Amino acid sequence: MNEVTVKNCIFGNGIPKICVPLIGGSREEILANALVIKKEAESLENEYRDKAVKVDVIEFRADYYNEVTDRHKLENLMAELREIFSDRLILFTYRSEDEGGELRHDRAESMIEDIWEWVIAGKMSDIIDIELKSGNYRVARAAVKAHEAGMAVIMSNHNFEKTPHNEEILEMFREMEILGADILKMASFPRSHFDVDRMVELTKDISSGKVGAAYIRHPVIIISMGKEGVVTRTKCKENGCAMTFSSVGSGSAPGQVSLREMFEIVSADK
Repeated sequence: MNEVTVKNCIFGNGIPKICVPLIGGSREEILANALVIKKEAESLENEYRDKAVKVDVIEFRADYYNEVTDRHKLENLMAELREIFSDRLILFTYRSEDEGGELRHDRAESMIEDIWEWVIAGKMSDIIDIELKSGNYRVARAAVKAHEAGMAVIMSNHNFEKTPHNEEILEMFREMEILGADILKMASFPRSHFDVDRMVELTKDISSGKVGAAYIRHPVIIISMGKEGVVTRTKCKENGCAMTFSSVGSGSAPGQVSLREMFEIVSADK
């Protein structure tokens, strides 16, 4: 598997990165939540400094932000977040309603390509999340522009109905790679613990280059959502998952564990 380096952070090197989602409706709420996350992260990093555990990525969930269609306000907010999290990577995500996004904002849904272009042109983040279902042309075009701007691309798919068959996931990852993804993300809802076990084994197969999954060359994030799938979030080092998501306060997806719990788990593995 090829490693992907974003600034000084290496994805796919066997050390799962910790990402904390940042949510909020207003600028004031977002900035207040950002300071809470910063304080909690720095406190835990100090507490576990002998284990060298840290928060690598802050995911700004723009679908929560009620002014996301205002380019000027978005740009100013991202600049403020950059200042707060100057020592961490910022991931920009606008999650659509179809894939679990929070804000029911029809105008933003129709403007998503414009919003991507604003973020990319202004280099507002280090990584941008692009949903595969947005359409091949739009996805490939955004990925090219992101790379030209020096930004990495997480290409994602979220399925709240079921866990697709392994071959379907591998084909989806193959398509993501063709369209320009640097990191491949699949989150799905398990119908039983067998689905969770299957996702754990698939992640291991891809990360180890096992026959059948060997043609997937980029780091992967494979998540089973909900309580049943917590192991896919907490055992990333064993599974080969490139990044895990952990919450401070309200989470942004079902099954996220708290940042403190994640630090305890990760430090125990070191």
